Amino acid sequence: MIVALTTQRAEASWQGTGLDQIAFILIAFVASFASAIFGFGSALLVLAFGSLVLPVKVAIALATVLFTASTVTKSLLFRDHIDWKMVGVMSFACLPFAYHGAQLLAVAPAEFVKPMLGAMVFIYLGLTITKRLPSISIGMLGLFAGSALYGFVSGFLGSGNIIKVILFREMKITKEAFVGAMAATAVLSNIVKLTSYIRTGLLTVDMAWTALTLVFVAVAVALIGRLFLKKLSAQAFQTGIQILLGIAAIALLV
Repeated sequence: MIVALTTQRAEASWQGTGLDQIAFILIAFVASFASAIFGFGSALLVLAFGSLVLPVKVAIALATVLFTASTVTKSLLFRDHIDWKMVGVMSFACLPFAYHGAQLLAVAPAEFVKPMLGAMVFIYLGLTITKRLPSISIGMLGLFAGSALYGFVSGFLGSGNIIKVILFREMKITKEAFVGAMAATAVLSNIVKLTSYIRTGLLTVDMAWTALTLVFVAVAVALIGRLFLKKLSAQAFQTGIQILLGIAAIALLV
């Protein structure tokens, strides 16, 4: 067991060449714009392309540094637009379901669930685009149900952002409130994951330069993204969300 742990720490501390780190930071910079403007999408892009230049575990750990800095920054930037009661309900209501989803992952193959979720997203997009989706009113019961589903999917598949996107979209909130809520509801889980990665050695001192650069990238892009968001029309914002949902659905299907 000690040998396995030592091997894991050694693998996690390997970061590739300086060019690999620069490439990862550039990927993070570009991908962060999607999240800064539309509230989500950076995880899909950073992990998909970042894992091509750095080991997967290192890419996940460093990406979590980026996501934590990004969600905290956006939560502060859009704090006046966020429904904090809704954020509190979702942040805590999802936790037990996330735990059970993670437990199920150990015994159930996720490859069967991912295409099902991708197909559901495509059906949702089809009904939305053709304007055949029935009008949905999300009350407190709907918020609890959405939080439970988000937590379960997040624990089982590693990310439940698709569920949050659909839930917040149907709540008909403003684009600023949408981006803020997407960020604020992820802060707690990101901090928990970050703490775990530090304690298990996935994040080490020799990653400090790259990690601090990613923090700077996250803050800078969030500030720039807010300027773009102000100029973006509500229709363009909804179209952007639909495109990112489509990309996410394809990623689940392939």
